Amino acid sequence: MRRTLNSLAVSIAVLLSASALQAQRAPEPLQDLIDQWEAAFNAGNYEALSRLYTTDAIRMPPGEDLIQGQEAIVQRNQQFAGFTIKLEAFSGLIGEANGSTWGTYTLNGIVDGTPVTIEGRWMNAVKKTNDGWRIHRDIWHEMRRS
Repeated sequence: MRRTLNSLAVSIAVLLSASALQAQRAPEPLQDLIDQWEAAFNAGNYEALSRLYTTDAIRMPPGEDLIQGQEAIVQRNQQFAGFTIKLEAFSGLIGEANGSTWGTYTLNGIVDGTPVTIEGRWMNAVKKTNDGWRIHRDIWHEMRRS
């Protein structure tokens, strides 16, 4: 009985901490950047999307070579034409000149005539520039595909 109660207490603590993490949002300037990224991607506006990155940005897609610079980012994102994404930011850190955000994503689209949903996690390192906050490093990984 004691072991069952201890297991139950641990399970409740884990669920509460996960719920608290998911209830958080990134600091407002970084949440704005996330919202802009999501809107540009969903609109297929890859030029606007690329401008949300620093000029020397690096994207790190899973299982692929690094993508460096705004032009390469535009070209890479064009392969997702017709897809939509939902970003959920769990939290973030912000300093005077840099910060980070992280969360989950759900990507929906059609591949070879079949609907596809990809779910995963993402993390960005961001820098404050003369044009506002921009993504400096971008990494994600896939958790599920259906």
